[in-house]
Amino acid sequence: MTKDIKQKPKSKLHPAILGILAIGLIIFLLSRWLSIDIRVESGVEPGGTPSPLSPAQRDALLAPEAEPTTPTLNPAQANSPIAQGTQATLRVSNQTKHPIRVALLPQSTPAPASPPATAPNASYSQPAHWDFAPQEGRTKGLILSLPSNQKLQLQPGDVVVAFAQDGSQRYWGPYVVGQTASPAWNANTQEWWLILQP
Repeated sequence: MTKDIKQKPKSKLHPAILGILAIGLIIFLLSRWLSIDIRVESGVEPGGTPSPLSPAQRDALLAPEAEPTTPTLNPAQANSPIAQGTQATLRVSNQTKHPIRVALLPQSTPAPASPPATAPNASYSQPAHWDFAPQEGRTKGLILSLPSNQKLQLQPGDVVVAFAQDGSQRYWGPYVVGQTASPAWNANTQEWWLILQP
């Protein structure tokens, strides 16, 4: 008596099907890799949320830190009559990774040539403020102006303060023009420089 032994056929995938699956997997992986690169270039992060930064701002943040260009403040220049008695423009450089607001409280009357250590009777005009993006004006700084394109003339005794607007609670100042190290008088350009560093 012979028993018919049925053998199960071996299941083999056809080589053509394996090739199609391999090509499909490669295409899928390449499309995922390319879509991530495309989204980062267009300002959309891999998670799918739009980036609030422009490509130039993102490049500035991702660029390696270079040595900041700080004007040199010579004590003789800071105490010179030019630095103490002349009204001049204010140039601000935000070298931090924070969005910053710079606020100015100007005096309503010109300061005396040699301001006292404290000025309890000083009267101040309407304050003004300017907002800076992270790294804005990093290398050359930006000259501040008032509304309606009026030129800002900083004078000794004016008060300047800066603070971060991203919730980090960072602040710089208060600075009193002509009395504190910042803003510094740049004798070459005949202007006050406020350089905000991390």
